[in-house]
Amino acid sequence: MKIVPSLALSLLVAISILSVSLNTFGQQFRNVNHTSSAEVTTIINGNSLIEKLLTQRDAFTKSLNKSNEVVALPQAQYIFDRDQQTTITFSGLDFVIRDNEVLAIKGLNLSKEVLTQITEKLVFLDRVQFYYAQKSNLTYLNPNADVQEVKFLDKQFISSLKIFNTTVKDIAALAKTENPSFSVETNISKMRQPNIDKAIEKQTLQSLVQLAK
Repeated sequence: MKIVPSLALSLLVAISILSVSLNTFGQQFRNVNHTSSAEVTTIINGNSLIEKLLTQRDAFTKSLNKSNEVVALPQAQYIFDRDQQTTITFSGLDFVIRDNEVLAIKGLNLSKEVLTQITEKLVFLDRVQFYYAQKSNLTYLNPNADVQEVKFLDKQFISSLKIFNTTVKDIAALAKTENPSFSVETNISKMRQPNIDKAIEKQTLQSLVQLAK
């Protein structure tokens, strides 16, 4: 008769321990899921990417002078067209990107208006470099390709990508001042416009639609 209370007490203790264990496991599981979801992001070295695009295109352009040399056709590639949140680092500055939009620059407290201005400058240059790269490739693949035209398009591609690189370096320079956020906020609108004829903007966007078909 004395064994029953003992068994009941043991069962209660076991159930309590199991309940605590399950709650702890559940909390840990939720925390793991939350942490993993928050930390999942793509990180890209933007300087290395630009250098790679320039090097590939330069090698291709030089190969046009040698009829017996075959070099792989460089693939046109966007820098900011990312469907998932991506961190791209330029000159030590981390740009948080998604869907052709600069969502933030890590370490800086910037207004939506300034982020929009930065987006407009960089996305325009990104579209221009892609446009010239893609057009150069399509021109080269034409059976009646004019080598000089391909070289001209490659030159425009390299020029636009270098301007993109200079622009992100200018932004990085502003972020190295004593009050970085204020410096970027007050000076971004004063930055010189890209040295590209603005008339090309409409032409570029229309041509990109045609190239995509």
